[in-house]
Amino acid sequence: MNIGVIFGSRSTEHDVSITSAYGVTMGLKKNTDHKVFPIYITREWQWIHDPAFIEINSFTTFDATKYKDTTFNIDFSKTEKLCFTQSSGGMFGKKVSVELDFIFPVLHGMNGEDGTIQGIFDMLQVPYMWPSVQGSAVGMNKIVMKAVFKSIWIPWVKMLTASKGTYNKEYTLKELRMPLIVKPANLWSSIWISKVETADDLDNAVEVALHYDNYIMIEECVQNLMELNCSVSEIKWEVVTTVVEQPIGSTEFLSFEEKYVADDGGTMQGLKNRVNIPAKISPELSDRIRDYCKVIYTNLFCKWGAPRIDFLYDSKSGELYVNEINTVPGALQMHLWDKSGYPVWVFLQNLIDTGIEKSLERKVNIDFDSNIIGHTIAFTK
Repeated sequence: MNIGVIFGSRSTEHDVSITSAYGVTMGLKKNTDHKVFPIYITREWQWIHDPAFIEINSFTTFDATKYKDTTFNIDFSKTEKLCFTQSSGGMFGKKVSVELDFIFPVLHGMNGEDGTIQGIFDMLQVPYMWPSVQGSAVGMNKIVMKAVFKSIWIPWVKMLTASKGTYNKEYTLKELRMPLIVKPANLWSSIWISKVETADDLDNAVEVALHYDNYIMIEECVQNLMELNCSVSEIKWEVVTTVVEQPIGSTEFLSFEEKYVADDGGTMQGLKNRVNIPAKISPELSDRIRDYCKVIYTNLFCKWGAPRIDFLYDSKSGELYVNEINTVPGALQMHLWDKSGYPVWVFLQNLIDTGIEKSLERKVNIDFDSNIIGHTIAFTK
């Protein structure tokens, strides 16, 4: 098949998306017969297809001016395939027309992971790998996500929400116990998260978070913290999970640097010195985490993808909390699936097979006859 891998976009996680897409394109290229079409969306929202983008080195020397006259157009008159044409300007410009059978939208953060781009694919009835528009939107906004967790009896850390017009320091200090975690509601990868130890530091942490989002969350900090992750997906209509992993951080919660750019390797790369796979926890706790993952996967409309769900565990009290769901985790957490008995090519092919099967579910009957037009005409007369 012709498979499109779409990445980049207008997001603080733009570069994370590039690295994740590299993992997907290389996995598809090395282990399957599918033809891969990398489609890069710049921070300025220019869409570009270039076969060279399969190699991540292309982005160390990326020059936007090379593509300044490039136009990318999607044909909305065709369905069940993403049909696009790309033309490059200049005397020796050329035009490329491609029909894509399946899409891997590997977009992190806003303008992608939040469900906006799946709307295009749903309208065109193109099969893709990703949770639904609803699941992505819920998963992107941590405030809405926690509300859904509450509705299905999933344990989560006590928190308050705030915006520029509603933040009340006195009320916050009255309701929540120090130390606190302050974070934007719609940012991921631990970007602009602050730990607040004293009341004097709270205002500054809130100001920083509100600079990057209109809504923020203020949570009580879990003591004796152990972070635990588990991925979940579907194979032949059965919900399955990976083993539980335990990222190893040098700070009290994993920073962006520790996840992706640490000198000794990031936790997202699954290196032995950065992640315990499986986590050093009891079988009972592992089973509990995996059960929660299945419940969340089903109830947050996250089918058709492979989200990672993050947990916070107080190793002293034994309390377990669900922190968040990552509908498009870094590198699709392929290292964790590999350690769970699903090699990269098996994992990716399953996402394709499941995406195609699930695309049929999205086709619903829209036939409905009524005389509303005639009634409207008669009424307006």
